[in-house]
Amino acid sequence: MKLLQGRGRKAEWNKILQDLVLPLDEPRTPELLLREYVRQVRGNRLMLTRDPRVASPGGPSGMWVPSTGVDLVWAHPAAEGVLLWRILGHEMGHMANGDEPDPIDLPQLMKLLQSMCSHTSEELWAASMCRTNFSDPRERTAEEFSYFTEDWLLRTRPATSDIVTNMRECLETRNEYW
Repeated sequence: MKLLQGRGRKAEWNKILQDLVLPLDEPRTPELLLREYVRQVRGNRLMLTRDPRVASPGGPSGMWVPSTGVDLVWAHPAAEGVLLWRILGHEMGHMANGDEPDPIDLPQLMKLLQSMCSHTSEELWAASMCRTNFSDPRERTAEEFSYFTEDWLLRTRPATSDIVTNMRECLETRNEYW
């Protein structure tokens, strides 16, 4: 039964990613998927930041904070390459899996960020919905989405202006994977 649940979730994730209309002239990256998901599905603007003032020893590598009309995603400034891709995919996984925390208005958000810049207490991280492990099922599922997204990007090709080629490649990709 677990296998079917995982497979059903992957089919759902595949549909989420397949339904995004991606620009033809940009490289396909988790950042592009995140930006387009926030814009097309959530109807918000993405504010992606890597502000080093928010980084803290023992703190998280990434964080998603929804606000009215804006989704703030913070990634640790030291994260590069695959690690950065996984962080962005993980935060998008929370969005795609419906792990929506209560929205924070701008004054609350600024207060949270200011307190995070100078804290060292674990209670504050817990209160700000940050974690340091994947013991929570939502965190594991978001991490699985991140790996799924990385695989999806590797096996899908950007669209071309030729609709017949696009349809053929789309069907071939689906057959290879499913």
